[in-house]
Formats: sequence, structure tokens, C-alpha cells
Amino acid sequence: MSSDDDHAGAPLTDAAVARLPLAAGRAELLEEIMRTAVTDRPTAPAPSTPPRRTRWLVPVAAAAAVATVAAGTLWWTGGDGAAPRPAAPAGSPSAAAEAPFRAVLDAPGWTATYVYEGEGGDGDGDGEVAYEKGSASVEVSWRPAAAYQTYLEDRRHIVDPPADGEPVEVLGLTGQLWPYSPDDHTVIRPVERGHTLEVRGSGMDRDAFEALLGRLRLVGRADFEAALPAEFVTSGEREAAIEEILDGIAAASGQERTFGEETPPITSDQADPYQLGAEVTGQVACAWLRELRDARRVGDDGRAQVAVDVLGSARSWPVLFEMATSGEYPEYVWDYTDDAARGQVPEGFEGGLGC
Repeated sequence: MSSDDDHAGAPLTDAAVARLPLAAGRAELLEEIMRTAVTDRPTAPAPSTPPRRTRWLVPVAAAAAVATVAAGTLWWTGGDGAAPRPAAPAGSPSAAAEAPFRAVLDAPGWTATYVYEGEGGDGDGDGEVAYEKGSASVEVSWRPAAAYQTYLEDRRHIVDPPADGEPVEVLGLTGQLWPYSPDDHTVIRPVERGHTLEVRGSGMDRDAFEALLGRLRLVGRADFEAALPAEFVTSGEREAAIEEILDGIAAASGQERTFGEETPPITSDQADPYQLGAEVTGQVACAWLRELRDARRVGDDGRAQVAVDVLGSARSWPVLFEMATSGEYPEYVWDYTDDAARGQVPEGFEGGLGC
């Protein structure tokens, strides 16, 4: 699916589509609320501007010191108390076998500011990393091979009449380049190793953009994580980061309840701390909203009150409190949990939060 619906106006980055913390089916909705203030609860807004880059720093332990939390104090780990499954660490068989389809920008002065990994991030999914240098930006997106023709056809409509892009070399293959404007260009690389790449550069002329294309390099997951700034969360740190978020929620709510075996564990493949926080809190909020709904259906006032109390504490969840300084996702969660705190089961929460 394409995000660039209005090429004649202000073209969108692909971060405006399917780059939000949750599954692709709700990406457009959540992208909108991540960058606009919440008034009425949205239903299906269409993105119209690039998202603001957000940052929330999670204080996590070093990769070698992943915390172990007792099963009795872990939320949402299932009846067996199993910890969330982290992505394959560097050096593991699955990590070593993964084809290097991600790309990083290795150029002086450019800093990664945003990372998103879609579902299937261990080898089958899509993702994006964004870099900034002053007022200029570069976004590198990787997608499964099946998306190649769709995006290629969409980009042909950047120009009028629609046309193929100009040939440009990208990492040893001939890609197609289109100009959105004199200082904004995008190029799509053909499929290799089951994935296609798209690179967009804004705030620079074509010569500068093409020079940066020569500073890209293909990497596997381990090298990709190694190239990120220290504030991002690596595979080895992710379990501790998730547990820290859950501990903060438990402390704020005073409830350390573990649901039954049917409850899936809280997981995330996100390296970006803000995206990680959004995925984790979204899963927690969904689980408690479902608990409230189910308790109401069977007339179990005790269960319902526990859910109301937990959801009513959401404005004190440390992760959401910190995220609120740089993005709008917490407001969206609070819109639902405020209804729940009043004892109401908010309409449409499963579609809104992607439960």
C-alpha cells in the first residue's frame, strides 16, 4: 500500500504509513495520532504530513546484565511465567544466517534518529531507519520483495505524466530515482536477498543525495544494531527494557496480576525506545481493557474493579509520562483508559489499539 496519495502537494515519507509501533492494519490510524493532538477519538484518519521524530530514552541495563524478574511480579507473561522472547542475539544461528537486507548510512555528521521494525523483523518484514544532519534528512526503508512492484508503480506517479525513474546505482544495482522537488528525491533499488530498498533524501540537491547513496552499506541485524546510537535498544537489552516498563506499570497501579495461560507474553522487536514503549503499553492496555469487557459480560464486579483500577492508573505509568514529552501516543492510550477508569468499556478499543 502506498502513502504518497497526493504527489502534487506535499509528498509523504513512508514513515507516514505503516511505521507505527503496531501491526500494519492500524498503521495509518496510529501514525495520525502520533503526530497530532487528540481531541475526539479518531476512526480512520488519512496521514497528510511527515511524522515528527520522537525520542524517549529508556534507562536499560547493559546487554550483558539482562534483568531477571520473578514470575510473580511479571505482567502478561502467561501462566508459566515465561519471559518475553528477545530477538536473536548476534552470533546466534538465526542471526548469522540472516541475509543482509537492511542498509545503514555511514557518513560523517549523520545521526540515526528513528528506527522502526515491522512484523517479521527477524527476516521477513519491513522497516525503516531515519538519519538527520542539520535540516537535511535521509530515510532508508526495506520491504519484502512482494511490495516492490506496488511501490514502483506508485513512485512512477510522482511525475506527470507517470514515468519510470532515472537510472541510478544503489549498492551495486541499478535503481530508479524520482524528484519530489529540487531538494527532495527518492530512489528504489531492485529486489535482492528477498527485499527491496527505498532511500529518500530531503533538504539537499540531487548531487548531494547521490553522493550519500555511495555511503550506504548492507548489513545484517547485529551490524544494524551496532550502527545505532547508544540510546537505542538492542536485541540483548530488549528483555530488560520490557521488564522495566512492566515493573513501572505495576508499581504505579499497585497490581501485579498475571493472567492465565491464554494470555500471550508482551513482546516487541523495536529498537527505537519510543516505539518499544508504544508497543508494550498498547499490549498492556489492550489486555486490561479486554479483562474489563469480559468481566462486565459475566457480571464479575470484583474482576471489573481490578481492571478499572489498573487502567485508571495509566496517567501515572512512567513510560507514558516520559513518552508524552515527545509524542502524542500516550494521549491516545489515555483516551481509552480514562473511559475505563469511569467504569465504561470504550467502544472500538480493539481496532484502535490493534488488539
